Amino acid sequence: MSEAPPAGQGYCPYLGLKQNRAIRFSSPTPEHRCYVGGEPVEIPVDQSTFCLSRNHVQCPLYMGLTIPSTPATISPSGAATIAPGGLRGWLGTLSPRDRAIYALMLGMLAIIILVYVVAGWQALTGDGLMPSTAVASPTSSGAVGALETATATQGVSPQPTPSATATAVPPTPTPLPTSTPSPQPSPTPTPEPVILVPTALPTQPTSGATVVPSPTIQPTQLPGTPGATATDQPAQPTATPTVTIVPPTALPTTLPSPPPPTAPPATSRPPASTMRNERLWLYFGDTTGTLFVPTQRLVPVEDRKVATAAINALIEGPRNGLERLIDPQTRLLGITISNGLATVNFDRPPHLNGDPRGLHSIVLTLTHFETINRVQFQVNGANIGINGSGPIARPVVNPLNPDNLPVDYAATEFLPTYYLANDGYHTIRIIRMVPKTRQVAEGTVRALIEGPGIYEYAVQRTIPPTTELRSIGINRGVVRVDFSAQFAEAADHATAVRTLVESLTTLPGVTGVQIFVEGRSLAEWWGEPYGKVFPKPLINPEG
Repeated sequence: MSEAPPAGQGYCPYLGLKQNRAIRFSSPTPEHRCYVGGEPVEIPVDQSTFCLSRNHVQCPLYMGLTIPSTPATISPSGAATIAPGGLRGWLGTLSPRDRAIYALMLGMLAIIILVYVVAGWQALTGDGLMPSTAVASPTSSGAVGALETATATQGVSPQPTPSATATAVPPTPTPLPTSTPSPQPSPTPTPEPVILVPTALPTQPTSGATVVPSPTIQPTQLPGTPGATATDQPAQPTATPTVTIVPPTALPTTLPSPPPPTAPPATSRPPASTMRNERLWLYFGDTTGTLFVPTQRLVPVEDRKVATAAINALIEGPRNGLERLIDPQTRLLGITISNGLATVNFDRPPHLNGDPRGLHSIVLTLTHFETINRVQFQVNGANIGINGSGPIARPVVNPLNPDNLPVDYAATEFLPTYYLANDGYHTIRIIRMVPKTRQVAEGTVRALIEGPGIYEYAVQRTIPPTTELRSIGINRGVVRVDFSAQFAEAADHATAVRTLVESLTTLPGVTGVQIFVEGRSLAEWWGEPYGKVFPKPLINPEG
């Protein structure tokens, strides 16, 4: 079982090319495919809005909704045209910046190839491949070639070769005396010695005697670094070297005592598991028994078992009066995650009283993790589900479609809005479908003012319905929104600000909200605490 903690990023993790899932481009292209289901699927949504932004978590494909069969591009005249494929179509989708980058990369590749061709030609026609003319200095490339030649020759024959004598001290024409002679003068400057490494060493006798070469064939010792010696070939090539076995001068009188027996190594123990607290998204039922309520609970997590900790928290149940959706007697037997599919195995059906919302609450909780997009339920190893036994994708949380828009993700937008629940404590997220717009922040505020629609029985308005939006803008992640004077008439100041800030900071890239009324800071209407930039809050936090 392998799990990974959740992580955020600026693009959809299931985006990849048709030919290779591991590759994606930084700009929209018809070659992109969606791998949310494990297989490449053509993308019907706006890639810039969803696939290549932090807004991918709001993508209908990411949330597991039904998608149209073929992607289409809406032309300015309103007609749907299929984007051309192939290399020409791919080049047509690249921005001028991306084309310049690719051209620069091709130019650099051509320069590298040219450099290698020139270097190879110079190596073939230069002096580096001619060891017979090498200089004996070890700092030159010719000395390296002479060293390699002399070493190889010494391993084949005891007779010196011209390349070896060119780099070593010349031998004397007569046999060496029994004592170590003084260096012979040379008519020419003595070259730097090159140490010749022998290819084999004489075998040492087993009796412990010392092997000493005969004085009549003693090799000439070369000057060099203290502690380092080198040998040349003997002056008389016909002489056969002899060895004299010299017995050791003294033998140890006592044998060394054997080392004390060592204790067998102790059996290694597995490292102790580490626990840390992590805030996880959990979903429970509201007091009406119809809506999901998201909460953020601080949960103890063992090592990397974050998904296991989330399911056990659902089994533990809700706090602060929410509805339990999972059977408290359920026991999780195991969980595995592979290619976006989480397979969870229980000892009994986990959803309480067979309510499918119980399974959906698990799916909503697990699909908050980037590595999970579908959930396969099992009971004692046998697959179960809602409509059959297949895996379940993430459903839309409390959907609202007041205009009965068709399921066309290329022409619609999902906006997250938060309203105060009837219990007066929690806020409930309602996903509203509206016509496609790039003014997502403005659309979210207008949807919030318009109200919860069919869910008025379960949630409360916090912003007066007569409020008008005067202006809205985003600067460095902070939304500056200006309302008409009716906003200042909200009965509950804290909840009006809370639902507005929760709704806007859910949007990608939004980190805070600053509120104005009639062009003046809200602090002039409600006091100094309401004049600040409100940061992104936790949603229904639990300790």
